[in-house]
Amino acid sequence: MNTLKNISKKMVRLALVSIIMSLPFSLFAQQNSLSVLTQKATELGLDASYISKLQERAEANGISNDQLSEILKPAVALAEENLPFDMILQKTSEGMAKGVPIDVLLNVLEGLKVSTQNAAPIVNNWIQKPGVQNMANRSGPESAQEFRNNMLKVTARALNQGFSENVLNGFLDELDNQDLLSNISRNEVVTSLTILPDLPTSAENQQLTTELVIRSLKGGFDSTDLQKLPSAMKIAQNKGQIPAGNVLNGILDRIQSGSPASEILQGLFNGKIGGGPPSGLPGRPDNTRGGNNGGGG
Repeated sequence: MNTLKNISKKMVRLALVSIIMSLPFSLFAQQNSLSVLTQKATELGLDASYISKLQERAEANGISNDQLSEILKPAVALAEENLPFDMILQKTSEGMAKGVPIDVLLNVLEGLKVSTQNAAPIVNNWIQKPGVQNMANRSGPESAQEFRNNMLKVTARALNQGFSENVLNGFLDELDNQDLLSNISRNEVVTSLTILPDLPTSAENQQLTTELVIRSLKGGFDSTDLQKLPSAMKIAQNKGQIPAGNVLNGILDRIQSGSPASEILQGLFNGKIGGGPPSGLPGRPDNTRGGNNGGGG
């Protein structure tokens, strides 16, 4: 009887081994690859609970381990370079929740990764300047690492939305002005970069758009004022049925005349902002708006 039981157990073991051996080798490779990557991700600072939830969602959506590995790779690559990766995680969650096709999601994540990598030299060179460090040190409890990460994220966003590296380098060079840095905070610097792609003139003339933000800072716009500027310009453009460039020119004229930010913004929201075509845009030559208040010198 015992002999029969032993034979039966051996047959069961052999059957299990046979079943396991018949499974595709790629399945084991996928699991091993994903396991190694997730372990590396948590060691680099990615939240383990987030990765666990991501795996659950991937399984529910029919996403393979190989695909999930590819989704995680951009965030891991940024973490390895000591670059912020939370934008990647946020976009990953949004994409998977909306059922975005994997190839589309991977393209978006790769774009964010590359933009962040390209933002690194721009930001790292700028924040090391003495005047910038003095501004950063007096601007509140935010750590140097947090400020750098915030700058990297907003610079990467601007790059990802089409701003050139040259324009952003020039913008930060304009900010590296002792008179200006002594009157603005880290929050205003981050906000000024945040709004650049959102301003309605950014598609037509990036250089003039950065000039508007520089002049706004010089004219006393704080972080809250800057946050309102893109929507205020769009409202003025729609109410007045005029090009965005004309609105920008009107703002620069009002700043030049010494109007406070609150008054300028209220005028924009009411659709009452004057100004002709700005320099650098059709209808007006590049020989206007000189003087000491200019963003370009």
